Amino acid sequence: MRNRSGWWLIVVFVLLLDLYVFQVVKALASGASEKTRLFIYGSYWGISFLVTGLLVLMPYINFDSWPKSVRTYIFATIIGLFIAKLVASLFFFVDDIRRGAMWIVGKILPQTGAQFSTEGNFISRSTFLSWLGVGVGGTLFATLVYGFSNKYNYQVKHINLAFNNLPAAFRGLRIVHISDIHSGSFTDKEGVKKGIEKILLEKPDLILFTGDLVNDRSDEMDEYKEVFNKLTAPLG
Repeated sequence: MRNRSGWWLIVVFVLLLDLYVFQVVKALASGASEKTRLFIYGSYWGISFLVTGLLVLMPYINFDSWPKSVRTYIFATIIGLFIAKLVASLFFFVDDIRRGAMWIVGKILPQTGAQFSTEGNFISRSTFLSWLGVGVGGTLFATLVYGFSNKYNYQVKHINLAFNNLPAAFRGLRIVHISDIHSGSFTDKEGVKKGIEKILLEKPDLILFTGDLVNDRSDEMDEYKEVFNKLTAPLG
């Protein structure tokens, strides 16, 4: 939090993104009853103001001293909501460009029939793109929530690989591939140990790790070094 001016730019961007996404939420809810609309608007802005408030206060409340589990879930929720809205807004932006282009063409060449998208009984392109954006963004956020609630439910997938002219020394080689440890998101050391035990039960000849050991700070791994030190394989 050393660069507070940069942090304020992030807060402003988040607010602008909230306002942009809300225009679509408001349009999609326009056909609902007044009570339903009030509930949707209240829920949207209630969550948005809560997230923005936390972002504003983080540099001043010594957020790094909070319990790790609390920090992990709060930060993940904020990032998840931001990414979901950002991805959804890409679909909304495409629709805005499309509608803007049609408006310009309609003004320059009014006889081209650029207004065709509003005719017929089918769902409009704008409505389709808006719902598609909401669906994709919502799915991303739901996937994040599921991942956090399921992060110690490790699964082993066995894949047999066959290559022409494979040297005899490599035949029968057992390789374990792991990635995306993100130790800063761990809150249960025993849960992590179960994952290490699953790896060792495979009796690998070689263990490959392909990145993302921590979230953003090296000291996230400090209390888990002794756990991961148990990983051994004849070829390293």
